[in-house]
Amino acid sequence: MKKIPFLKGTKVYFIATSVTGISLFFWHDVFSATFQRISSVFGWILVILLIVACILSNRFRIILPPDGKNSLSMDSSIYIASTFIVGLEITLFLLFFSSLFDDWKQRRANWWNQSFNFAAFVLMISGAYYLFTFTGGEIGYIHLGSTVYYIISLVGYFFINIFLIGLYLWISLSINVRPLIKDAFIEALPNYVITFGIAFILALLLESNPFFGVTLFTVMIIMFSLIFKKYFRLYEKVSSDQKYREQILNSLPVGIITLDEKTNDITLNSSAVTLLNVSKEEVKENMTNPSNHTMDNRDFWNLLQTKKVFQNVKTSYRTKTKEEVLLASQSELKNQMDNIIGRIYFFIAVTEREELEKRMHQSEKLALLGELSAGAAHEIRNPLTVLQGFLMLIKESFPESEQNKFHLPFMLKEVDRINMIVEDMLLLSKPGELKLEEASIKGVIEEMVSYYKKSSDADKIQFHLDLDNTAVMLDTKQITQVMYNLIRNSSDAMEGKGTISIYSRVKHDTYQLFIQDTGSGIPEDLQQTIFDPFLTNKEAGTGLGLSIVQKIIENHQGKIELFSSSPKGTTFKITLPLTKGV
Repeated sequence: MKKIPFLKGTKVYFIATSVTGISLFFWHDVFSATFQRISSVFGWILVILLIVACILSNRFRIILPPDGKNSLSMDSSIYIASTFIVGLEITLFLLFFSSLFDDWKQRRANWWNQSFNFAAFVLMISGAYYLFTFTGGEIGYIHLGSTVYYIISLVGYFFINIFLIGLYLWISLSINVRPLIKDAFIEALPNYVITFGIAFILALLLESNPFFGVTLFTVMIIMFSLIFKKYFRLYEKVSSDQKYREQILNSLPVGIITLDEKTNDITLNSSAVTLLNVSKEEVKENMTNPSNHTMDNRDFWNLLQTKKVFQNVKTSYRTKTKEEVLLASQSELKNQMDNIIGRIYFFIAVTEREELEKRMHQSEKLALLGELSAGAAHEIRNPLTVLQGFLMLIKESFPESEQNKFHLPFMLKEVDRINMIVEDMLLLSKPGELKLEEASIKGVIEEMVSYYKKSSDADKIQFHLDLDNTAVMLDTKQITQVMYNLIRNSSDAMEGKGTISIYSRVKHDTYQLFIQDTGSGIPEDLQQTIFDPFLTNKEAGTGLGLSIVQKIIENHQGKIELFSSSPKGTTFKITLPLTKGV
């Protein structure tokens, strides 16, 4: 039994059990009765062999997995078999000397605990003996007709032990110990069944050939102990290797699903659970029931269901919070004999790489378009200036009635529109060299909003500003251009009436700026391409505003993205670095 702490609640129980057991031992006058019953040298040799067997059985315990803390001692089997064959007094005599040797060996142990363990064994052995004799059992050789009495005695031995454990738990914990006792009962029952079975084997050996039987029993116990210890070490090694491999798999940033076709077992590593946001049971359900597949993730689960080997197939997977682009592969799962027993399905998230590739493609497209725009703009500007000049001269020489007759105001307006497109094309090709300075975005935005409020377009627009005053390295002129374009887009989306909220936060060495409006939102089919040049849903728009904004922000080593959009409004997010080495 385990070491029991000397607590207030257990002190009385500890002393009472020890006194009761030790008193019962002396009440039976064990030494006198043993010397009276054993009168031959052979009898004493047998007793000494049994004592040695008890000592060795307690020394060579059978270690049980999984952690090795639980072990099985066969000394109980010797006490039970001895009780049935030679009676109570000699059995307690064996217990005394084997306990005395154990106490001497563990001299540093608390003698109170040693006394308690001895007393507990006295109570269990005595209880089993009295139950056996009271129900009609006779001490001596094993009789099949007395099977019921043996079983009653063994059950008594077992329940006295459970009672002592349960009483201790009840006194020390002061809670409902029924679940604890039930768990102890279930855990101890197989061990006691084994103990009782071995006790009967020993009893039969004592009946047929006592000396040989005890010797054989002792040797077998030692062999079993050594064998179990060896297998336990192998079990520990296998468990350690398995745990090590699991740790390696769980540390990989690759989602791995293994499917064993023989056992129908499915395993997932930590990355698979994180990326898919599913449990092992949900994966099994999706494998066995294709009708559960959502349209968003059908391609992913269809790949998992196929038995073909494939490499680097790109697919998408959507969870409740985000959508990932996955690069999936599948290979054969083989055992030690190189036989195919299943499949390994592994995948890695390439969402960030996909976004980076899109940004690089966008940058390349903008660079090429910028070069074309610069050349085209310069070629258009020269004849356009001539046309505008002649139209102005004609307008000045014609009366107003003639001007309207030949649509001169309209033509001049369209020329101005062409000129504005040319200016945007030039700005897209080369926004201008950055003139960085440490400045407050809050000050830049407040000044620009104040200017914008004075225009006729801002009569019915309200501005809500909540900006951090942290300084950032920026080109104030170009950032003003960015904010003007975004506010003008928001004003157009709200049809000149609504609220524009501009707020910020500092997070992870970045300055995050949010521009939110109460417009009708961006159509879903345009949300992925809103930064493409010449893309617009406005009748008079050029489709270059957001492209210019993106170019300026990227030149500041920042990022602009569509944060959210719905029929209730749109929010853009700009992220700029706080470091000065832009």
